[in-house]
Amino acid sequence: MTTSQPGNDRLTIAAIGLLAMCVVTCDHEALGHGSACLLLYGHISLLTSSLFRCDVRSDWIDPAGPAGNLLMGTLALVGVRFVPSRLVSLRLFLLLVTAFSYFWEGGYLMRAMHRQDGDLYFFARFLLGEVTVWQRWVGAAIGLALFVLAARLTARALLRLWPQASVARGVARTAWLAATAGAALAALAYTGHGWGDFTDSVMEIGLASFPLLLIPFGRGQAAETAPSVALKRSSTTIALAAVIYAVFVATLGRGIVT
Repeated sequence: MTTSQPGNDRLTIAAIGLLAMCVVTCDHEALGHGSACLLLYGHISLLTSSLFRCDVRSDWIDPAGPAGNLLMGTLALVGVRFVPSRLVSLRLFLLLVTAFSYFWEGGYLMRAMHRQDGDLYFFARFLLGEVTVWQRWVGAAIGLALFVLAARLTARALLRLWPQASVARGVARTAWLAATAGAALAALAYTGHGWGDFTDSVMEIGLASFPLLLIPFGRGQAAETAPSVALKRSSTTIALAAVIYAVFVATLGRGIVT
C-alpha cells in the first residue's frame, strides 16, 4: 500500500506533528489550567506535560484545560479556511492542532464519565452535585460526538490536500507517530516519581488520536483526475520543531516545580 506520494517529505511532516503536539499540550496545561490558577491569584506548584497543581483549590481550574484545547482547536479550524492551499505546511499544522485538541477532549470526556474521575467529571459534579448515571451517559455521548466530529473534519481536510486516501493516511500516520513518540519521550524526562505523567501523556496524544492511523477511509479520488499538493522538505520547519521540542522537554517534559 502506498503511504506517501513522491514529493511529500516525511521528516517535515513529522516536524509539523511534533509542533502541533507541543502547542496542544501547552494549551491544555499551561494556557488552560495555568491561566485559571493565576487568575484566581494562585501559585502554580507543578506544571508538566500532563500534570498540574495549583495552591489554590477551585473547581473552575478543572475545566480550564479542556477549554484551552477546545478554544485553540476551534481557532485553528477557523484559521485553516483563510490559509492559501499552497501553504501546505501551515494548513497541515492547523488541522493537526484541531485534530489533537478535539480527539483529546472528546476521548477524555468519555473516559471521565466512565471512570467518574478527571477534570471534566469533577466539574460536572461541581455544577450538578451528584452526577447521575443518565447525566454520565449524556456527557459520554457529547464526548463521542466531538470525537466523531474530529475524525470527519480531519479526514475531509486531509483529502482536500491529498485526494488519494492512501497518501492522506500516510501523512496522518507519520504525524501521529511523531507526536506520540515526542509526547512519550518528553514525559520520560519527568524528574518526579511514578509513571503517571508518562501514561497520561501517551493516552492524551497517542491513544486519543488513534483515528489518525485509519482516516481517511477508502481510496479517495483517482490520481490522474485529482490534483494534489507536495509537501517539500523544509529545513526551517524541521529546525523550528527541534528548537521548540527541546524547550518543551526541558520545561513541561522535566516538569516545572515552584
